[in-house]
Amino acid sequence: MTAKAIVLAGYGLNCEEETQFAFNHVGVDADIVHVNDLIDGHANLKNYQIMAIPGGFSYGDDTGAGNAYANRMRNNLKDQLQEFIARDTLTIGLCNGCQVMVNLGIVPAIDLWRRDLAVMPNASGRYQCRWVDLKVPDTNCVWLKGIEKLHIPVAHGEGNFYATDELLDELEAKNLIAAQYVDQQGELANGAFPTNPNGAARDIAAVIDPTGRVMAMMPHPERGMFMTQRDDWPLIKEQLKREGKDLPKYGDGMKVFQNAADYFV
Repeated sequence: MTAKAIVLAGYGLNCEEETQFAFNHVGVDADIVHVNDLIDGHANLKNYQIMAIPGGFSYGDDTGAGNAYANRMRNNLKDQLQEFIARDTLTIGLCNGCQVMVNLGIVPAIDLWRRDLAVMPNASGRYQCRWVDLKVPDTNCVWLKGIEKLHIPVAHGEGNFYATDELLDELEAKNLIAAQYVDQQGELANGAFPTNPNGAARDIAAVIDPTGRVMAMMPHPERGMFMTQRDDWPLIKEQLKREGKDLPKYGDGMKVFQNAADYFV
């Protein structure tokens, strides 16, 4: 079965074309759909198996990153969203989409629709655009299945995951932390900048719901699909050349979308 993906657009989301490209490249039939078309009934989540909320700056982040877009979805699409998540579907939010999902409360979804987690302004007080290394803990996350580490970029001003120590302990106990910032040796950043680019608690870069089918991630896998997009690809090319090997075509980000495609095979 060829899965169909809906990539939401509108009000300042601006990574929909890259996200659509990533899905199409791995064999998923992806449509870009304005959120108003879902609200007005011109499109329906019943026709899709995958939903992606891409990155950008919805509503200019004027009322907090992802907040206004989340409210628009909650106020108009709550039942449709709940039915979609209840089915055997996949949902991903990237960067601004991650912030939207956290504001909706569909991650970590210990109590659905309740906003236990927050994404706060970067501890540096500045927008951060850089490549980061991620460690992928052993969880049931469909999106990160078989992946141990990722080298992909971040580009955000509000990526600082924040919660009470009690909730953070619960996230760790229930294996709901899907990715964490690490240094080049693979050791946790422990909040150190720039390895952890935003100051996120427990070095959190991504969280999932208990099913493992719903993931919110601050870094951008869709901006690291190909090896030549990496910041260090010339060095890797030279190292491989000296070993008599060719540069791989794909970067780490493509694996995330390939896992979504494989889930429905």
